[in-house]
Amino acid sequence: MNVHVLTRLGLTASLLAAAASYPALTVAQTSSGSFGGAITEAHEESKQWLFTLGAGAGVMPDYEGGDDYEFVPIPIASAQKGHRFAELLGFHVTSNILNSKHWRLGPSLNFRKGYNNIDNERVDALTDRGNSFEVGAKGGYEFTLSKDRTLGLSFEVLADVASGHEGLLFTPSVDFGMPLGSRWDLGLGAEVTYASGDYMSHFFSVNAEDSARSGLDNYDADADFKSTAAHVLITYTLTPKWRIHAYGEYKRMLGDAEDSPVVDDEGDENQGFGAVAVTYTW
Repeated sequence: MNVHVLTRLGLTASLLAAAASYPALTVAQTSSGSFGGAITEAHEESKQWLFTLGAGAGVMPDYEGGDDYEFVPIPIASAQKGHRFAELLGFHVTSNILNSKHWRLGPSLNFRKGYNNIDNERVDALTDRGNSFEVGAKGGYEFTLSKDRTLGLSFEVLADVASGHEGLLFTPSVDFGMPLGSRWDLGLGAEVTYASGDYMSHFFSVNAEDSARSGLDNYDADADFKSTAAHVLITYTLTPKWRIHAYGEYKRMLGDAEDSPVVDDEGDENQGFGAVAVTYTW
């Protein structure tokens, strides 16, 4: 099966990738198990456009580190010409501007949900924890291990530009892709995210005013590795144009994020995310 399916999941759970954002599925550009369409090697070298539209639904914590879950919509759209592409997954946009079989680099955008209208009343009482709009870049390199197996190494840097957390995030990741048969594809991946002090303070610190309002203990979160995650994506090809995808992610909060009363007292350091989606490619 000589298929180069570019896995461009941007869920975080990262969906992905991070559970605090709407699904920013952060999966590197590897060869199997994509939310996009099957891209043959001949198509990658051609000048034809390839488009994908789809929709899905997922379940995830209602805030990063929380233990109450909510359903979220997952819009999917992508356009590709040769090796270059742009893709929307959830509220996360990734792209590649390099016409290279192995190298990936392009701008990215992400919407990250704040602590607004969540079920936990104590966390909901915290002030100035609004939404963020992030811009940055994602890049990486894809190794061809065999005819139909690939390994991708990537990184993404995002910075808030809308007076939300006003911080930075750096996420390196590794992903593996392979077919499981003529109709099934598998994608596996793992990542870790380092967050700046501004990000950590926005989401995980509790100052004196917040402590009085919420009853949570005072806490000062510093820059740290905030989380690590592992995910699996299984894709079933119904026809050359229609595909069904199932995605699951486990995320573990780390460091100052894990020790914050927002997580340690009111939430859960163990985070889950699951989603199903259908896509159409032409």
